[in-house]
Amino acid sequence: MKTEIFNIAIPVSAARAEQAGASLKAIPGVREVTYLDRPARLEAQVDDNAPPRAELVAALNQAGVLIDAERKPHAGGGSCCGSCGG
Repeated sequence: MKTEIFNIAIPVSAARAEQAGASLKAIPGVREVTYLDRPARLEAQVDDNAPPRAELVAALNQAGVLIDAERKPHAGGGSCCGSCGG
């Protein structure tokens, strides 16, 4: 199991993000989806049967939540605590 982090590119309501998360959770291999608002993102627990990240991003975009396609480093200077699985 790993964590995929989807940074929301354009602000949306919490309700819209939760709906998009529910559509993501309906995809085989996606186990849990959580919406976090600061910074705005969805975090998904996925297993080895989940489709590639690009397909998950496309599903969220289709659900009306635009996602930054490229993952940005979240820690400066190359350091990482590893807690998010990213």
